[in-house]
Amino acid sequence: MTAKSMTGYGKLITSNDLCDLKIEMKSVNSRYFDCNLRMPKLFNFIEINLKNAVKDILVRGKVDIYVDLKLKKQQYKPVLREETVASYMSVFEELKSKFGIEGEVKLEHVLNFSDILESEESDDVGDQLGKFMIQAMTDCAKSLDDMRAKEGVNLAEDMLARLGTLTDIAKEIDENRHGVFEHWKERFIKRINELGVDDEERIVQEAAVMSEKADIQEEITRIESHVEQFAKILKEEAANGKKLDFMCQELNREFNTIGSKSGKTGIINNVVQAKSEIEKIREQVQNLV
Repeated sequence: MTAKSMTGYGKLITSNDLCDLKIEMKSVNSRYFDCNLRMPKLFNFIEINLKNAVKDILVRGKVDIYVDLKLKKQQYKPVLREETVASYMSVFEELKSKFGIEGEVKLEHVLNFSDILESEESDDVGDQLGKFMIQAMTDCAKSLDDMRAKEGVNLAEDMLARLGTLTDIAKEIDENRHGVFEHWKERFIKRINELGVDDEERIVQEAAVMSEKADIQEEITRIESHVEQFAKILKEEAANGKKLDFMCQELNREFNTIGSKSGKTGIINNVVQAKSEIEKIREQVQNLV
């Protein structure tokens, strides 16, 4: 079965010579893909790539991702801006000479100026970290997806069992529908007797018209087709939640039509039972990717 739940959890702890990395990822139901990514700012330059990598695997759901990183090697190293320092030193000497200031210029005096140092990336550390992070994020998403697939199997088995129940209900309705003509004939006889009218021919005609209007063979046939198609989609198609939700609507529509056409208590009870099963199936469908 290819059905997958939208609910899952994944965790990955890994490391290389640059860093120790831990990723935690959890997902819950959502109509669309919604990713909340919390990670160190040094990965901001690949944020879109990371989200796309996760989306390619998980497709749909609200996903929260937490990234913890411990660097073993600095991404940036400080570089002295010698020309800037020389300019400051020249100014200091000029101040001493012009205003007769005593004393020597010390290191702490120079360090008060933030522009004497600049950051320079250490070799290609940033690129290496980025590639490592994307691969780790992909592996963690796959781990979560495996959990989703296992949960999807359980959901699918439950839904297939309920589809079997719907099939049994449809068969019972089909058996009950054959008494529709007699049902309406009895109702007309009772009504006409109350009015004091004795017209057998009219009773038969009216009963025939009503029984034709109340014919539910087409609805039963469509229900059987919808159940078969639902099971096929569930077993064969990935990311099938939206399609199956539509199939639930169609099943509900057919049973509603049967309920509105038939006045037989047994059939109406069947319809109520069927709609209860469809609602339970739909609740499960809401969990599918």
